[in-house]
Amino acid sequence: MDTEASLPGAREQAVIVKALIIFRLAAISFFFVTVVIFQLQFSDFIFPIPLSALIGLTYLLNIVYLFMLGRIRSFVSFLYFQLAVDLIIETGIIYHTGGVYSPFTFLYILTIISSVIIMQPGGSYVLASGASILYGLLVTLEFHGVLHPAPLIHAGDQVFPTQEYVFFAVLIHLAAFYLVAFLSDFLSRRLRGTLLALGTKSRDLTYLQAFHQNVVANMGSGFIALDLDGYIVSANPAAELILGMRAADFLKKTLREVFPALENQNVLPENDQPKKAEWLHDTGSEKKILAATSSFFRNSEGEVLGVIIIFHDITHFKKMEDAIAKSERLAAVGRMAAGLAHEIRNPLGSISGSIQIMRGALEQELKPPHDRLMAIILRETDRLNGIISRFLSYAQPNTRKVPNVHLPLLIADTVAMFKNDHRYSGSVRVATNIDDRIRLTCDPESFKQVFWNLLLNAAQAMPDGGDIVVSATAEAHLGGAVNECVITVTDNGQGMDDVEISRIFEPFYTTKEGGTGLGLSTVQKIVEDHNGTISVDSKKGVWTAFLIRLPMNPLPPP
Repeated sequence: MDTEASLPGAREQAVIVKALIIFRLAAISFFFVTVVIFQLQFSDFIFPIPLSALIGLTYLLNIVYLFMLGRIRSFVSFLYFQLAVDLIIETGIIYHTGGVYSPFTFLYILTIISSVIIMQPGGSYVLASGASILYGLLVTLEFHGVLHPAPLIHAGDQVFPTQEYVFFAVLIHLAAFYLVAFLSDFLSRRLRGTLLALGTKSRDLTYLQAFHQNVVANMGSGFIALDLDGYIVSANPAAELILGMRAADFLKKTLREVFPALENQNVLPENDQPKKAEWLHDTGSEKKILAATSSFFRNSEGEVLGVIIIFHDITHFKKMEDAIAKSERLAAVGRMAAGLAHEIRNPLGSISGSIQIMRGALEQELKPPHDRLMAIILRETDRLNGIISRFLSYAQPNTRKVPNVHLPLLIADTVAMFKNDHRYSGSVRVATNIDDRIRLTCDPESFKQVFWNLLLNAAQAMPDGGDIVVSATAEAHLGGAVNECVITVTDNGQGMDDVEISRIFEPFYTTKEGGTGLGLSTVQKIVEDHNGTISVDSKKGVWTAFLIRLPMNPLPPP
């Protein structure tokens, strides 16, 4: 095992040294209290000055240890030094409390046990050997009369221990010292292994916490975790956003308590396989359709700890699906309507032609009322033919595209033609502001129809006259590349309310007397067929602006 890798850091080292000092002070204080009790209990208790000096020296050394704590370089050597000094002081205490008869030999055991904090293999055996040597030397010197320790209590004449007693005492103490050393070393190794395992687990836990914070907390889908009792124990910010609730409002509550609508929605898993379901949720301000996937959460042994539900809002996608289905149905109806329009247009032309021939042949014989009726038939036939022609233009627009069409010239031609219309030439003023560099890939005739319809719509919104402004600019997007042009047609006419704006592009919707409601629908169809978009903004009684966005050809170099 890597010893250096198992050494604690500076902060942990300081804690260990302080803990050892506290333990030492507690032991010496216990010894001091014991001495005082014995002194009070036995009037003939010997309380020599050297014993007091040893107690005071111990307190002084601990103050020095605290002072040296921030200056030591070798943590292990510093601990060995402290414990070695402890053995020497303990030997002095044993000498002054009766030598071989001293009841304080257990102090050696406390020091040996303290070797656990050194976290070094075999450290306890080193201290056990030191204690054995010091105790054996003390007892041997006492037995041979070199040392004469005072008895703990006066008991008449001093009786020297026999050789058998000395041998037995030393043997018992050495056995105790090494047995404690073995247990301490065993505990030290287990503690060292446990600390290493805890370090690994701590790193794994830190990684899992980072994973939760950086992945689960920042994922776009909602995340909810339930315990085995069905209570919500965790949720991420996306869950709060999607559900429209603060986590504090549903944590530590059951799923069905917070979301009663789930009673009839089978969202929770029933077997080992993840379960997918749709979750209908009412936030109070809107109803959402959530796609939820639930599965059991298990530990490494495979035991079920709870349930995880991951969900996201699919309301928009559901609306898109409905819109696409509706569009497909409308497209089918449109194809059928276009076919019917073709079929109606042919006999309509025959009827109109026949009426014109009959009118010419019977011109001399027709009386005024009959001639007026034929004129009405011809006029209404022409109007019906015009409606059918515009509908066919909407249903089946021209898809021919010409590259590099000069937009300013195309708009200028349409504006010039509009200005020459006798209906609006005297009351409607048209101004243009067009970027001369813009070129499109489009069908020129279709776009002339677009601009004509927009100008006509603007003019009809100003029955008393007004101003129309047509502008076109190049717009840059990602990376600064210019890839889109923005065309705006603005008038200061009657404007529209929200209801009119929402329906303005619907086929056959019109607010004008005699209108067909196909002009703006045709404009939208042409723009969308060229991969563009058209929108409208208006203020009732003030102004209206149509905005067209179209992909454009790259600008020529400056």
